[in-house]
Amino acid sequence: MMPSPLDYPDFKRFIINNAITSGVFPLSEMTVMWLFYLNLHNLLLYSLVASSRVIARIAVSPLAGYLGDRYDRGRVIFLTKAISPGFLVALALLMGFHAYLLGILVVYARAFNSEITTQTGSASIVTMVPREMMSRAIFINRSFKEPSTLAGTLAWPFLLNVLGPYVLLISATALAVSLPLIRNLKINQGKKDVNLLTGFRLFFSRSEARGAILGLAIDQGAISFLVNYTPLLVSLEGGTEIFYSLAQAAFYLGILSGSYVVTKLKSSAVMDIINLVLKVSLFPPLLLHTPWVLLYSMFALTFADANLEIMWFRALRKGAGDDYLTSILGVDELMTNVARVGVLEAIPFLLPVGLFALVGLGLILIGGEGLVHLLHREILEIEN
Repeated sequence: MMPSPLDYPDFKRFIINNAITSGVFPLSEMTVMWLFYLNLHNLLLYSLVASSRVIARIAVSPLAGYLGDRYDRGRVIFLTKAISPGFLVALALLMGFHAYLLGILVVYARAFNSEITTQTGSASIVTMVPREMMSRAIFINRSFKEPSTLAGTLAWPFLLNVLGPYVLLISATALAVSLPLIRNLKINQGKKDVNLLTGFRLFFSRSEARGAILGLAIDQGAISFLVNYTPLLVSLEGGTEIFYSLAQAAFYLGILSGSYVVTKLKSSAVMDIINLVLKVSLFPPLLLHTPWVLLYSMFALTFADANLEIMWFRALRKGAGDDYLTSILGVDELMTNVARVGVLEAIPFLLPVGLFALVGLGLILIGGEGLVHLLHREILEIEN
């Protein structure tokens, strides 16, 4: 019988915890994004909220890279997840009393903590199993995680109407009760020779890592306004919170289906072609001015990302190895989110020109990504 990633007990516990916490993630994330959008009445202030995770990644990614390689990744994940419920309770109370300006500070504190968890978890999910199982491990994780996320996304409009900002208390409770599942995970023992500059040295010395990081930074900058300004785009296209929920559902369906398809592919070059073609196709439909096009754009975006993710992980693991994977991820997060925040903070100034300006910017950036990949052809030649 062919071995499976589920044969590894720590991997199994990790993805069950992921499934539980992912089910309540949209309840907290969509509530924060939607209610801050409705109550701040200021696009520049809202852009700070929309960009909070991006800005947090820029600030914390080198530190997260150091922590994830210097110390046991399982311990780092457990500690950061353990304090997450407190941020959600604080946000629920502040929004309940309409203290949205103060709430921005908590949004950022939560984002800083969450990004350490996410970055360390990204390295963990692919290093808890043998390298040849990486694609299947990611797909199995998605198979547990995305249906749960989809269920939470579809339930969100109804729970929001009943509970308002106190929907966040459901998320806080789920995070707390699922903590025992990730207690004492043994993912790596840590490397004493790691420091804050380790990832940067690998970026400059290893072409595979450099090409993957530069390409991803441009790619994620191009799609950032779709991901981070979804409530605004839904509103501009004439939709309501129901369309926001449907767009997010399409987003998660794209992740799951793309993660399955990529397990059948061997060639990184084919994955790259799929990513680039789909990324080009998701921008022009926005000019049709109907909220239905967002369902296609969000699905195509994450279907493409699932292919890019495997190609990118292969290149980073070849360039940095598993022992220093979190460090190189720290550099990746830093550069990718500088690109994201540059685009996101330009949106309030580009939007008065119309959606045509956003579509044009997206297409130009995806073209730049293709050029970077052609200049680093070695990342297209990696298989398994």
